[in-house]
Amino acid sequence: MSEDRELIHKYGKPMPYDRNFRGPEWRNRSCTDVHCLIIFLIFLCGWGFIAQYAIRNGDLNKLVVPTDSFNRKCGIDSSVLHKKYLFFFDMGKCIDPFVPLTGCPTPQVCVESCPTQTFIFEKMQDQKSIAELRELMICLTEADKNGLISKDAMRKAIREQRCAGTYMKSVPFLNRCMWEFSSQICELIPSVLLPRSRRASTNDSAGIGETQGRQLIDALLADDSTLSELKMEALALTAIPNAAIKERQQLVDEPKIQCRQRTEQAETIKQKVRQADTHLAKLVGNMVAHFYNGTHDAQQLGEEIVEDIFNSWYVVLMALMCTLVASLILIALMRWFAAPILWISILGVLVGLGFGIYFSVKQYQFWRDTATVPNHTLNLEAAVKNILQEPKIWLYLSIFLSICLVIILLLVIVLRNRIRIAIALTKEGSKAVSSIISTVFFPIFSWVLFILAVSYAIGVGLYLGSIGEPAFRMIRQLDASSLTGISQEMCICTGPAINYTVGKRCEPKIFEQNCYIESTRTECMRTTCSFNGIEHPTLVNWFIGYNVFGFFWLTFFIAAFTDMVLALTFATWYWTFKKRDVPYFTLGRAFRQTIFYHLGTLAFGALILAICRMIRVALEYIDSKLKKYDNAVTRAILCLFKFFFWLLETFLRFLSRNAYIMCAIHGKNFCSSAKDAFNLIMRNFLRVVAVDKVTDFLFFLSKVLLTGAAGVGTYYFVVHSPHLVQLHYNAVPVTLVVLAAFIMTSVFFGVYSMAVDTLFLCFLEDCERNDGSPEKPYYMSKQLMRILGKRNKFPRQRSTS
Repeated sequence: MSEDRELIHKYGKPMPYDRNFRGPEWRNRSCTDVHCLIIFLIFLCGWGFIAQYAIRNGDLNKLVVPTDSFNRKCGIDSSVLHKKYLFFFDMGKCIDPFVPLTGCPTPQVCVESCPTQTFIFEKMQDQKSIAELRELMICLTEADKNGLISKDAMRKAIREQRCAGTYMKSVPFLNRCMWEFSSQICELIPSVLLPRSRRASTNDSAGIGETQGRQLIDALLADDSTLSELKMEALALTAIPNAAIKERQQLVDEPKIQCRQRTEQAETIKQKVRQADTHLAKLVGNMVAHFYNGTHDAQQLGEEIVEDIFNSWYVVLMALMCTLVASLILIALMRWFAAPILWISILGVLVGLGFGIYFSVKQYQFWRDTATVPNHTLNLEAAVKNILQEPKIWLYLSIFLSICLVIILLLVIVLRNRIRIAIALTKEGSKAVSSIISTVFFPIFSWVLFILAVSYAIGVGLYLGSIGEPAFRMIRQLDASSLTGISQEMCICTGPAINYTVGKRCEPKIFEQNCYIESTRTECMRTTCSFNGIEHPTLVNWFIGYNVFGFFWLTFFIAAFTDMVLALTFATWYWTFKKRDVPYFTLGRAFRQTIFYHLGTLAFGALILAICRMIRVALEYIDSKLKKYDNAVTRAILCLFKFFFWLLETFLRFLSRNAYIMCAIHGKNFCSSAKDAFNLIMRNFLRVVAVDKVTDFLFFLSKVLLTGAAGVGTYYFVVHSPHLVQLHYNAVPVTLVVLAAFIMTSVFFGVYSMAVDTLFLCFLEDCERNDGSPEKPYYMSKQLMRILGKRNKFPRQRSTS
């Protein structure tokens, strides 16, 4: 009793009985937090003004200016002021998802225009003069090009990658020179680049050497003494370095009709698919190659994976449709099988932890007594092996698993009765979702809104980032031959540029006209006036912050809108005493109520979360600026602040979610709803902890079950049906199905989780408001009443004689 009085003193009295209370439909609602809605609408209008200002004054071309191998901005820096296009020596090496992090591993140089014809030095060296070859060749610097006085010098420059030995006709795209294929290239394209099965060809081509490959290339062009542009394109594709020489025999074996058939049905679409096929193959292949030792043929691997994707798309689609149906069936079955599923799962977790402890201890004993040599290869596989061979890792893992086992076992023993309540609420949630099945698909609407919000914010941010004047600094380029690693070129400036020094501001045109090498009086090659960034006006900096805050506020608002609509729907279901009397189009009514009455409440809750997130972003910005003053004290302070605001945001997200549920039930404003939700939760703290964690665990197990079943079913189908689908790697469709199925089940069970949270707060309020008497009957299910030892005491009807 003393504990109850203490809880009442701290968190208020239980909710009193109200004879007129009928849940969300009990009275006519009024608009809540109108002032915050007005502020939000004014904010959106301001955001729209910033968008039109950014589009009118911004220029995205400033953000996509390419940079060459010497870190010079094409068309902007002094030494490449008139060369605005970027040329890649080997474009194939740039189609890699890790390029933004590691840089394209091929020489790049700024050029005045992209190549208008295909060039192959190996084929043209005997047909053109040295002057003609020098004119066609593209080199890193003018000095390299001027040094091409003989064919031997040209071969050496190509070998040292100072000049490009092969390139294709290109067109500018975002100021980059991109390959341009002719529509008839399919007639001459080498078979090693066509998507087809390579299972039987690998062994046959193992003996093909460089001489036979060269003879096949010559045979391709033997019918004409003058090379046509089409044949040059096909040959250039073959001449790309390391282009699967071991499979050159397929040049003869590949029938051209295979490509013709792919272009006859829809020429335009098939051309794009064919180009995307090659680029996607390199993308996938290079991505996978990062996890190997470099001995695997990444290009071939990528082609095979992409081919498997195209060949198995209908299998993936069929598996996802089955997952969709299975998710709906499982949600329906939860009302009957939630208890055995949960208790068996808990037992399985305890057994799994016990086995993990046993295995970790055995591994610790084994590696402790075994001498090992670490693998220094730079790839993920080697790093994982080194970690698993460390005895301390297994020791720490066994200790961690033991602690988890003890904690879970004690929690199950202590909270066993509250776990039964969680199971009953899970069944109630299943009934609610099954009876209003449209709620399962409602998040699709929210996803569309979220994608639009993200696209809008990114677009405005890009345009704002391009507003301002470019800033330049005089810098010296890196030089590996120098003792300091930096060029020691004696570049002096006179006239208007007399005050230019390394590291200070400069203007490219003035630098180009007034700076030169002192000894030769030629233009500076290793010292440039380089682009340093865009200096934004103060107003634009404020607009950028406004855009970031608007993104946070709008996305939190969309999430809150979804929660409120679902909370109104499920609260209406709970507070309808006879479930057969639940109104038709409950979701539509909840949608209308939210828009007409509670958008201000959603804006208020989203505003609080946006402010907290903005503070976290500001802390990250401060952390990046204080890197040069890095010390233990600043790191500790920033880490403390980051943890505090992360914890605060997590708590506010939890509180606002429950505030939306209370607002859906009672129609009060955000502050009152948050207060009522907090007090109600704190008066039933242990129940909240048990229900929240048990339901999260149950939903996670359900997602794993459905995802695993989809993956196993797909694997079984592709393995036992080779006559229906021919694949190089069975793991390709299985991986796609597993990823997509997990996302799909997360959407469904996200709605399920909102249903359980809403019904739980309704259940807590039901326990406080009612006592089971005829005047105050419980709205909860019979199973919940049985667990709590409660029942509705309806008067017996007397029989009339």
